[in-house]
Amino acid sequence: MNFTCVCAQLSDNPQEVYTSATSTAIQCNALLPPVSQNKAATPIQINIYGKNAERFSRFEKGNKVYLHGATLRFDLESRTFSLHGGTPTQVTNQFPIFNSVILSGRCVKDIDNQDARAFKTTENGLMICHQTLSVVTGKNQADLFNFYAMNSVDDKLNNAELLVNFTRKGTGLTINGRLVSSGWTDKETREQKIKTQIQINKMTLAPKSQGEPKPIEPKANVASEQEVSSLWGGKTADEGSDPWTHASGGGLPDLPGQYGNAPELAEDPF
Repeated sequence: MNFTCVCAQLSDNPQEVYTSATSTAIQCNALLPPVSQNKAATPIQINIYGKNAERFSRFEKGNKVYLHGATLRFDLESRTFSLHGGTPTQVTNQFPIFNSVILSGRCVKDIDNQDARAFKTTENGLMICHQTLSVVTGKNQADLFNFYAMNSVDDKLNNAELLVNFTRKGTGLTINGRLVSSGWTDKETREQKIKTQIQINKMTLAPKSQGEPKPIEPKANVASEQEVSSLWGGKTADEGSDPWTHASGGGLPDLPGQYGNAPELAEDPF
């Protein structure tokens, strides 16, 4: 599974780009709002296809949009994130800010709890664990997503502790989190840098295999001639409808700012 819902502000005007002999897409750079005061805005590229592309092409630089049901991709070579597909809708400042990512895949490494880069406990009692998830994108192809979990020793949901104790290379995992960026200034080059990861607030381990699965047998049959009653008075969910969803996340502390303050932007999104 790869399902993303976010709010963003367009950094430039959407442009049509060639994707194949029979297909084009509307592409645009955007910024996701910082998740807190000491975090940076997250740069991301948006790619919209099909009928939604025509509507997206009428958006302009500076517009605030909500993108529902996109696929998150990560280019390992350029180390950049991008969103593909989904339904875009223009919103106002009164619209709540969404930042929700759901991914299913397999962990790519064992966690060394003696390595502070993989697992550590801070002076104020926060446990922080880092892991990497491989998410299939096609035949023999996958994207790698770095993510982390964080909790205090008093939290009822100890995701960091669960990660370090129960995930290994090859462990199946589904995570629900948000894109978080830390920004800092390189002391030598004075260059502004940004590091983006996924901070999770929920996770589900895949069930362990218990031998050959039993066949699924139907429990009930519906007669083919039975008339199915119309829902919602016959209305349909067309592609032009505005998508709505519940806010995800919340309640998680921010990762301690070991990178310093976020870089100053010309205009923060939202």
